[in-house]
Amino acid sequence: MAPILSVEKIPATYDQYQTTLEPRYLERARIEINEESFRREPAIARMREFIAKHPQIQRCRTDTIFLLRFLRYRKFNVEAACEALEKYLTALQVSREFFNVDLDNPIIKECLCVPLGPKRDGSLVFLMRLGSVDPATFLPEEVVSLNMIALETYGNLEVYQVTGVTPVIDLLGTTLGHVGAVTLPKLKIMMDAVNQFMGARIKKIHIVHLPKLATPVVELCLKALPIKLQQRVKLKNLQYG
Repeated sequence: MAPILSVEKIPATYDQYQTTLEPRYLERARIEINEESFRREPAIARMREFIAKHPQIQRCRTDTIFLLRFLRYRKFNVEAACEALEKYLTALQVSREFFNVDLDNPIIKECLCVPLGPKRDGSLVFLMRLGSVDPATFLPEEVVSLNMIALETYGNLEVYQVTGVTPVIDLLGTTLGHVGAVTLPKLKIMMDAVNQFMGARIKKIHIVHLPKLATPVVELCLKALPIKLQQRVKLKNLQYG
């Protein structure tokens, strides 16, 4: 059974890091994200100090794997990692509806978010079947929540903190019902929440089976992404009907 992770901002003791990475991934982390053994412990200590002294943070994980997620995301720039953590915690509080999954919700059985395994570059491929959900039954918040909890789960695996994630967003089956469910105010809140929550190395984003009717919504979503991430988006199998 996996241990229950503490959210005490100042625990009695902190865990000690023991890597689960193979030598090839340790070397890759050194080259791509500036991770060195002599940097790791001081960086983690500084993040724990940031959490302990932050007046608005009431509860937060301080375990090594969680903090390394943000350090690796920001290539061991501690200030940037702390800022990313702060945005992550803010998103969880301000936009809870996008990060709250009821395990009894039947949407889980829809298999909307399926991890397909690693690519040749080691990044984890996530298939997100957004067009297959019934818009009359499930809210956009529920769909986003399911995808976020899946990414959160795999974000705890060190190898994917280093190699990153490659989402494949499949819009096959998208209808006017799907598009109409995403109002502009809801879209803005959703994209702000997702951007703040991210904390993952996104290698590429593949969007497939994009119907013409969904193009305006997708374009708005892409414009809300950081410029670097926009450049990693690939559109395939476009539909114009």
